[in-house]
Amino acid sequence: MAAHLRSGDRMATLNLYARFLQAIEEKPLSPDIIAPEEDHDVDELAIDLPTYSYPHSSQPPSILLAVVVAHAIGDSFDDALRAYLQSPAPISPRLVTEFLSTFRNKSLTTKVEEYVRRLRVARYISEPRFITARATIFAATRDAQGLKKFYQSIIDGICGPKPYIAPSQASVTPQTPVALNEINWATILTAFLQCNCRDMAETLWDDMLRFQVQPTVITWTALLVGYERTGEAKDAEEAWHTMMSMGIEPTTSTFRAIISALFTARRPDDAMEYLALFQTRLTTGVPPTPEDALTLYNTVLHGLLKNRQERDAHALFQRLRDEGPKPDVVSFNSLLNYHGRRGEFRAISRMLDWMREDGVVGDVYTFSTVLSALLKVGRTDATDAILCLMRKQNIEPNVAFFTSIINHQMEEGTEQGLRAAMDLLGKMEENPEVQPNEVTYTGILTSLHRHDWRDLTLAQECKHRVLEGMKRRNMQLNRAGYHVLIKACLDNPAQEGTEDALGYYRKMVEKKFSIGPDTWYILLRGLIAREAWTVADVVVEEMTRGQAVYGGLANLVWRVRRRRGWKVKVEPRPYF
Repeated sequence: MAAHLRSGDRMATLNLYARFLQAIEEKPLSPDIIAPEEDHDVDELAIDLPTYSYPHSSQPPSILLAVVVAHAIGDSFDDALRAYLQSPAPISPRLVTEFLSTFRNKSLTTKVEEYVRRLRVARYISEPRFITARATIFAATRDAQGLKKFYQSIIDGICGPKPYIAPSQASVTPQTPVALNEINWATILTAFLQCNCRDMAETLWDDMLRFQVQPTVITWTALLVGYERTGEAKDAEEAWHTMMSMGIEPTTSTFRAIISALFTARRPDDAMEYLALFQTRLTTGVPPTPEDALTLYNTVLHGLLKNRQERDAHALFQRLRDEGPKPDVVSFNSLLNYHGRRGEFRAISRMLDWMREDGVVGDVYTFSTVLSALLKVGRTDATDAILCLMRKQNIEPNVAFFTSIINHQMEEGTEQGLRAAMDLLGKMEENPEVQPNEVTYTGILTSLHRHDWRDLTLAQECKHRVLEGMKRRNMQLNRAGYHVLIKACLDNPAQEGTEDALGYYRKMVEKKFSIGPDTWYILLRGLIAREAWTVADVVVEEMTRGQAVYGGLANLVWRVRRRRGWKVKVEPRPYF
């Protein structure tokens, strides 16, 4: 195919591709044939996403790229998009550069690069859960600039030269075959508010109206969720009143968002007024599902306890037990956590009795919360008591269950939690039925590195014990494990965080692990977040020695050389 393309014979390439499609329809390619063409090149829009976010492709990326080049020669992006959407696969910047390096036509090279960029965006839009995952990560990391770039790439596809994205499902045409659903507009709106980008939230709202996407209760709920997560109860109420004046009926999720915002603002009386309004509407409208209603009541329960309205919380809880929807493990966990933090073990015992009466089985959070409460009141047999409690609930803890409780205790970042986690680890090591695995040990190491422990001697002893346990079991950290630990070290604000991260990186080099762009990306991104510019300079110099960098990694190198961190202040603008 490449030979035909270099000679300018695009039709020969497309004919070969047609024969290829016919062949794999009769006998699909095995994953072993496709996988080697995937590299570890970093896509800045896809970094941190779980692997299930990627659509499955039945074709090697290099073949799809050859087809894209053929359509670029024919100046037909529409055909390239149709071919690509049949089996979307990640075409990395590195693959594009290497494939096009033998072509002398610079204008063709530029066109293909632009095609691939647009196809990548189309691939994201065609997989809506990617939008949700990506926006969530931008919001969690407060990466305002990354979110703006991501959104602009979508808008360019809607209204830029040769549009290929429809702003709604109703607007889909043969030229714009992928659509941005309202739920995705809403998700990005919430992310903008969480990143304190009120100006961009306003722009997005205006864009929806400009493209004739009328915001429904889905978008209004997302707006309220954004205000809820940023603690802006006044804005949330203004939005609520505007929504109601437009005749838009709130859903259970809408009520949950406004109620949560008011509880967070320490306005429990106002929050309960909205709950009363919700309950009034139950008698006149379509009742919510028990699951949706319970989610709202759990929010109220949590809000009351957060505002120290213990009597009202218990009254609501008892009413749910008597009248429904029946409390679930989340409901019980809220009360267990409240009383556990106060060391009120009689109340905890009462809760556990009620759980048993109601047939509610505890989860990891339940047992970890009770364990913390036992430690708080000075019970030296806390871990044994928890194991006894599990047996009473007919729970036979396995490795995953033990590991989850250990991780929960470690993430508390307290000395008590650390000691309890190590005690549980000891019991696992003594029990042949629940021997700790690589995930157990790596999870403990991750928390040890992520937190800035007061007792450094204890933390070092625990780290040594974990490493010795792995050594006795002949367990070795794999590449992914090293990545997790490097990231955890760089999340630690203490100075040793940088040193420990570099230490793990050097171990990867010593053990002859493949140091690919994903390793560099994790290391550089963490160093930029810490503004550890001197160390980052050394890493960049080592990384770029004799090799080129592409995509998201090239963006990080640019940031290092220009000393551009992640924190960008965006002034809030009035409610729109």
